[in-house]
Amino acid sequence: MLSRPKRNKQTIIDRQILALHTAMADKLLSQPQLFEQVHQVLVQRAENKLISYGSWLMWTGILELKNDPSAFRAALLATDERTAKLRRRTILTGILSEQEREEVLATYIASELR
Repeated sequence: MLSRPKRNKQTIIDRQILALHTAMADKLLSQPQLFEQVHQVLVQRAENKLISYGSWLMWTGILELKNDPSAFRAALLATDERTAKLRRRTILTGILSEQEREEVLATYIASELR
């Protein structure tokens, strides 16, 4: 069995998370009523002190872009370290069904094998 350095493992995980968030962005933009569910998750996490103020601000800023699809996607899918870290503790829970999630991950894995 090959041993991968921790940094390499995190890079792979971040790519998987990015693939999932790409699918979630597509679904949110095609079904805008789902934004209310996402907002409620953000509020609940804040009320339960499960999110930092900085993360709250970033998520709020991203969600405020929902009426500008390209800006929303750019903000949510940015590849900088801070946004990657934000996605690791996403508020976009329950957006994809288990089947959709599995399909996204299968597609991602297939793309890595090419």
